[in-house]
Amino acid sequence: MVAREGNMTRAAEKLNVSQPSLSQLINDLEYNLKAKLFDRIPRGMRLTPQGEKLYTHAKEIIEKHEVFEKIFHEVEDELQGDLKIIIMPYIGTDWLIPNIRNFLNKYPQISLQIILSDNEIQDIGEHDIAICPLIPHQPQLIQEPLFTVSIRLFASESYLKKFGIPQKPEELSNHRLIVYRENYHNPYENWLLNIGNDITNKPRKAYIQIYSLHGMINCALNGLGIIEAPDLTNILNLGLKEVLPNMPRPQVPLYFIYDKSRKNSKKIIHLYNYLLKIGK
Repeated sequence: MVAREGNMTRAAEKLNVSQPSLSQLINDLEYNLKAKLFDRIPRGMRLTPQGEKLYTHAKEIIEKHEVFEKIFHEVEDELQGDLKIIIMPYIGTDWLIPNIRNFLNKYPQISLQIILSDNEIQDIGEHDIAICPLIPHQPQLIQEPLFTVSIRLFASESYLKKFGIPQKPEELSNHRLIVYRENYHNPYENWLLNIGNDITNKPRKAYIQIYSLHGMINCALNGLGIIEAPDLTNILNLGLKEVLPNMPRPQVPLYFIYDKSRKNSKKIIHLYNYLLKIGK
């Protein structure tokens, strides 16, 4: 907790112990390990290289223990208990949530926790399942293909009437471009800012950056510019027009990901089969 908070006082409050008691525990641990685990800095505490090693090792042990507890307590004859899913925001809000009702009606003893992650998902951590692009260099994970989304460009009729309809990708440089955020490690690497823009040209700058797909859609509906969005969303029914519809589009494969230790979990298997049948 001290490593996570970077501050002794905040860590003590979260652990519901006194600061002197927590400080003594750390001193005892450093004495027993014969290693300095924290550097005391003006704004709090920072892990030393040896502290980083211990923190990483301890985190792995805790995660393995949590997985073991789930396996140990899981009732294989019944589909019940919690499932914690970490998922990309637009996949969660525009695909999973609208489609999950029948599964929950069929298995009412299963309780879902859905975590919408704005950050790149690099591991499932404490979660049971991740739904996202392939996570590289994780041999302990089972990564089952789910479906593929395409990225398309959209704008309002009022915007296109005012600024013109681009006829080729190069003309996007003359338009107001709205992206999730310029430095976001999304699977298609800000395609809208790069497509048709030769490396010899000046890099395109986003007109608006917004940390929400629905926020981007609202920007487009209000005539603020051109957006890039996955074809999961029923955008055309909202009144937006597709821009450059015949242009090749990025394809983003999505996977249903879980730890190999859970390969016999009935509720995970049933959820995967259900979502696979729904598809996109």
